[in-house]
Amino acid sequence: MEDQSKSKEQLIGELHALRIRMAEADVLELELKRTHEKLAALEQMVNSLPMGVTISDLEGSILYSNPAEARMHGYTVQELLGQEVKIFAPQGRWSPLDPGQAKKIKRLTREAINLRKDGTTFEALLTSDVVKNKRGDAVAIITTSEELTAKKQAQAFMTALYKISDRAAAASDLKTLCADIHNIIGGLIYARNFYLALYDREADKLTFPYFVDEFSAAPGPQKLKKGLVKQVLETGQALFATQETYSQMLQQGGFEEMDTPFVNWLGVPLKKDGRIFGVMVINSYTEEISFGQTEKDLMAFAAQQMVNAMEKIVRA
Repeated sequence: MEDQSKSKEQLIGELHALRIRMAEADVLELELKRTHEKLAALEQMVNSLPMGVTISDLEGSILYSNPAEARMHGYTVQELLGQEVKIFAPQGRWSPLDPGQAKKIKRLTREAINLRKDGTTFEALLTSDVVKNKRGDAVAIITTSEELTAKKQAQAFMTALYKISDRAAAASDLKTLCADIHNIIGGLIYARNFYLALYDREADKLTFPYFVDEFSAAPGPQKLKKGLVKQVLETGQALFATQETYSQMLQQGGFEEMDTPFVNWLGVPLKKDGRIFGVMVINSYTEEISFGQTEKDLMAFAAQQMVNAMEKIVRA
């Protein structure tokens, strides 16, 4: 029907209906805009999470991965998109879910061994949730991952500190205390070569009440030499040394050469009320073993506990 032949009531009715449709379209457009804004905000939030997040379809193809997930596994986000999630699992440790299995799963939490791009592995806590459509059919899987290695290392570190404190509090002789601390430290860091050196300033003598080394026997009392132990005693500061830095010190003429060369060395002072009277040392003979802040913190704590226990032993 041509508009000219329509009655006024019909035209008004159609205009009203059109206005309703336009209003509905505006509402839909506003809702769509708000949905996009919420989606962008949600994606920004997920992208900033410290834990990994991956969304995959039921066949295992990665649809989304946040930056934390990519970093954790040594990839970029773009490298992961379109890959199969089994890229995170050592060979033979992953199999896809069929729709029936996926539909039954509400939330699945487990510890797993995950694989990095460089071939190394790490322990991870994985939590998977199934995404369903309006009909209740499973369409995707969201998995969050949290690396457990650092968390477990921190727990082990705290346990070691408690054990060292307990042994120090119960110590009745220095040699047994050194052996106990050596065993505790050795369970957490590389400490195959470990010794305690005490310095008598009046006699200018260095003694070794505890000495364990892969290649050297325990030395007898000796005059303090120009070397790493002397530097720790003089500065009162922990000292890292490598074979390279030690060679440079030898060339500068400030040190005497050690009988058994090392690759990495860490010494921490034993001190009480500003008086430095000894050094606790670990060292390695292979380039694969190096020392850092974790080793320094553990050794420094053990050294302080050792000092407190030695004071108690002497009084007894």
